[in-house]
Amino acid sequence: MAWAPMTRPGPHRRDRSLPLVIVIREILGYARTAKEAIHIISTGRVKVDGVVRRDHRFPVGLMDVLQIEGSPQSFRVLPRPDKGLTTVPIEKGESGFKLCKIVGKKTVEGGRTQLNFHDGRNLILQAREPRQRPGEEYAVGGAIQLGLPEQNIVGHIPFQTGAIGLVVDGRNQGHFGKIFSITPGTHARRKGVRIETTDEAFETPAAYVIPIGMGTPLIGLGKQ
Repeated sequence: MAWAPMTRPGPHRRDRSLPLVIVIREILGYARTAKEAIHIISTGRVKVDGVVRRDHRFPVGLMDVLQIEGSPQSFRVLPRPDKGLTTVPIEKGESGFKLCKIVGKKTVEGGRTQLNFHDGRNLILQAREPRQRPGEEYAVGGAIQLGLPEQNIVGHIPFQTGAIGLVVDGRNQGHFGKIFSITPGTHARRKGVRIETTDEAFETPAAYVIPIGMGTPLIGLGKQ
């Protein structure tokens, strides 16, 4: 590729994201040239997670939802085996939410709980009952179904056996299946997960897995 811009600092790590202009031109094919793609973006015709993004170097990453003005089709950014991140067409109802993996959790001022997600965003929770500690039902490793663009919690998928796990990094990235077992980590070994698909079973670090449903995935995964 003769012209390959880098992403600006943003919600996703540079090595785990794609510049918006590359997605529009190279992956989706909505433009023939970089100039055309930049025009589409700069005129406010592209939304990422329900928010208009005009920066052609905006980083697009895992689970982001893309909508292009004039197109009836929405897309989600997902990993594919041997391909890395790409876009997958999704049903209309899916454009109203994304799944965010909980990568951190801490107590902040006022005894409230802050959840940190894989896409860089944070969410501070309020207790729903006077004696309830806010966010006690959410644990690191699980996933929040986040409404877009309001950023309200509409669902929760715990990281546990029986859940459907999607591998987002490593040699098994893009593969998904039922989480059969979870192995606690030690000082010498990372926490691990055994995933069973219809064809095989494999082990991968827990950090590489995001739960995407219980029984069946909440998101469309396209053709493997």
